[in-house]
Amino acid sequence: MLQDRKMLGLLLISALGILIAMVQPFAPGLPPLGHYVMGTVLVGLGMWIFRPGMLPFMSGISLILGVTLALFFAFKAGLVFPGKVPFKSPQQIYGVVMGGFTSSAVWTLIPALFFGFVLQKTGLGKRVAYMVLKTFPASWLGLAISWLVIGVALSCLTPSITVRVAIVVPIAIGIVEACKLEFRSKGSAYICLLAWGMAVIPGTGWLTGSLFGPIMQGFFPPEIKAMCNFDDWFRILALPWFVITIVYVVLAFLIAKPKEAISFSADMFKEEYKKLGSLSKDELITLIILLATLVMFSTEKIHGIPTPATALGALFLLIIFRIIAGPEISTGINWDVVCFFGVAVALPPIFGVSGISAWFGPLIKGPIMSIAGAPLLFMLIITAGLLLIRFVDVPWGFTTCALTIMLLIPLFKDFGYHPLVVTMAYLIAGNFFLLAYQQPWIPMAEGMIQGRGWAPAHVAEFGLIYVASAFISLLVSVPYWKMIGVIR
Repeated sequence: MLQDRKMLGLLLISALGILIAMVQPFAPGLPPLGHYVMGTVLVGLGMWIFRPGMLPFMSGISLILGVTLALFFAFKAGLVFPGKVPFKSPQQIYGVVMGGFTSSAVWTLIPALFFGFVLQKTGLGKRVAYMVLKTFPASWLGLAISWLVIGVALSCLTPSITVRVAIVVPIAIGIVEACKLEFRSKGSAYICLLAWGMAVIPGTGWLTGSLFGPIMQGFFPPEIKAMCNFDDWFRILALPWFVITIVYVVLAFLIAKPKEAISFSADMFKEEYKKLGSLSKDELITLIILLATLVMFSTEKIHGIPTPATALGALFLLIIFRIIAGPEISTGINWDVVCFFGVAVALPPIFGVSGISAWFGPLIKGPIMSIAGAPLLFMLIITAGLLLIRFVDVPWGFTTCALTIMLLIPLFKDFGYHPLVVTMAYLIAGNFFLLAYQQPWIPMAEGMIQGRGWAPAHVAEFGLIYVASAFISLLVSVPYWKMIGVIR
């Protein structure tokens, strides 16, 4: 039945895309090429949202890239409706459509995913988790603090949320079993969703703490791309995400923890840690490389080596020291996800060339600019709007980001908003979850623990806790941003 609904959803959104391409309802404002590209992206987006039969991202990727290339070449040659497509050579067309795969974002992303792979392969991630768990008291509060520390520590070692979830969620369900808690109960959900949340949320506060950093770098227009760097990201966004993380943990402890005391001993974690044995050579090498990489990321302004170069250098060392074996280059990370991000980063220039940005921008520019003079109101409204859009823009809201990212330029020039300030709204929406389908890492975690951790009502409860944390953070952040001079 679920597969039937997914297929129906895909067919409906595909029919809408074909209808837009054929009927061209937004003419004359949107040119014919824009209608065709919009229809194509809608069909690809439907494949990404509904994914019947676990359809890989590559299906939508192939459609968007292939049809867009064909459309650009056809328009350039005058084979369909003549249009102003500013290409002098085929290489320029390939540069726009395939440009996401040559961007620095993708070449930061690939090593970052391998960092997560080696963290899991060597067992270093599990060692870090148990080392923290055995340190704090065996209580609901102690667990909350432990997950917080583990989330921050693992975010420093890898930006891969997928790997962090894969490390902490199985440990969390093991704690549920050790406590003899009923699966999908209040206590089970508290343990597992706190662990899941700390795998996802804290690292957003610095450029290389999650994959949102490299991806937003790729989205930024050339005019402001230099403003998306490690130092500015940390200076502007570390405090807001620290507040979100702390408030999320505090509200979860106050609202979602069970009334009865937890029933396990910290000795359990000490025993599990002992079972890991002494630190292996591979773990030590991995730890040194990843910590050195973090230091290089955070001191980029001193040495001048860009983030992608540092990330690729670390990947080189992991291969040379045989932490990553030859066959693992193809199997160690999910290349389907890499390709998805490559296409997502290419969407802004594709929308620009096809006329979609020029048509869509003025439609929303007026309402957005009309409230930009009041920073707190502005941030609250655009964040709320992006959260609502996430009910339909399921793949992390990247399509909406691609459509609206150009507005960062007038917001900076006319109103003095540093682009990373407005990026906060995109990031809050990207991490948003209320229903399981909105956050791919929730179904992933549910699959790992066979759905034993939580019920849908618990996801909604923790999702509301996240939303409350985000808006509380904005109330704190706007005065902070004014103080440091990144908004007027």
